[in-house]
Amino acid sequence: MERLREVRDAYDVISRAYSTARETGVLAQRLLGEVGEFLRSAKPRVILDIGAGSGGNLRVMRSFFAGSLYIGCELSLGMIMGSGEDIPWINCSGTHLPIRRNSVDVVLSLAVLHHIPGDLILNVLSNVYDALRIGGLFIATTWGCVGDALDRLVDRVGDCEGYVSWSYGLGDRVLRYYRLYREGELGSEVTKAGFRVVRSGVIWVGRYANYYVVAVK
Repeated sequence: MERLREVRDAYDVISRAYSTARETGVLAQRLLGEVGEFLRSAKPRVILDIGAGSGGNLRVMRSFFAGSLYIGCELSLGMIMGSGEDIPWINCSGTHLPIRRNSVDVVLSLAVLHHIPGDLILNVLSNVYDALRIGGLFIATTWGCVGDALDRLVDRVGDCEGYVSWSYGLGDRVLRYYRLYREGELGSEVTKAGFRVVRSGVIWVGRYANYYVVAVK
């Protein structure tokens, strides 16, 4: 849990500059290009976005699900306050989801699970599983442990694990914990939590690989 507190504190600081960062929602746009029609056919009523943050990915996904109740779950209160998005917010973590069982149609987690230490990831995925109704969808992306993403790790604590710095708009450098994913690792974790993976792939944003899965409860 200490690393999650580190992530929360880091994003509380980053939130002071996040709204002016070059966050355009490219990842969300590319993801919808891969699975958008699949999601439309689900016609979800309730969407839960875990680690919703405050940037372009949130705005893109919220716009896509304009006819649904869109709920943001975010660990950093600073990110919530800086979002400017008029949606129901819950200041929470995937490790402790205050959501009724079997009540959500779609759970999103874009560029979030790579902040979760390996010893907690199944706890998070089990909570997501419990929150979803039978037949509900879980859509997640993580940074891949390849190329430039791997090179950005500083203060490494493992082969694909360590800290990535942020300094844009701030006077000091802030370090964020990351556990980067190998190909197939995200699908394996999701399957262990009880899901059935129905689509997976990789989305390149610039020189960075983002693995994604669409899974069904």
